[in-house]
Amino acid sequence: MRIRIAEATDVEACVQLAEMRRALYETFEPRFWRRAENAVEMSRLWFTHLFAKADVLALVVEFDGAVTGFLIAQPTPSPPVYDPGGRTAVIDDFVVAPAHWQALGGALLAEARERLRADGYAQIVVVGARQDADKTRLLESTDLSLASTWWTAEA
Repeated sequence: MRIRIAEATDVEACVQLAEMRRALYETFEPRFWRRAENAVEMSRLWFTHLFAKADVLALVVEFDGAVTGFLIAQPTPSPPVYDPGGRTAVIDDFVVAPAHWQALGGALLAEARERLRADGYAQIVVVGARQDADKTRLLESTDLSLASTWWTAEA
């Protein structure tokens, strides 16, 4: 296993991992997680953009010579009525190939937290679907706590 900063050459592998996860998420909540027709191309453009940004932490984990997971942490302002004690990073894109969440996902998250802490962040917020059992199991096995829940319905 090797964890490193994501590069432009990793975009395609990350897009494929994201698409695999999006297909799963769409089964959980078909309206909220519905993939756009151009999702693959938009992901390519978005990941290329994020991987080049200085204020974004984008990591990949390699296993057996292939990119097997990735994590993207972006700075986000806290609402003015809350003070978490410093900067917050949102980890919205965090995907690991099935069967590798505990080992590789745990190492990827630990590396991101170490780097973010060293860069002065006080808090991380990790996004995931409630029904994503593998990711949820990993997050529950850490010292993260459940802070919020989103509910959706047709308008």
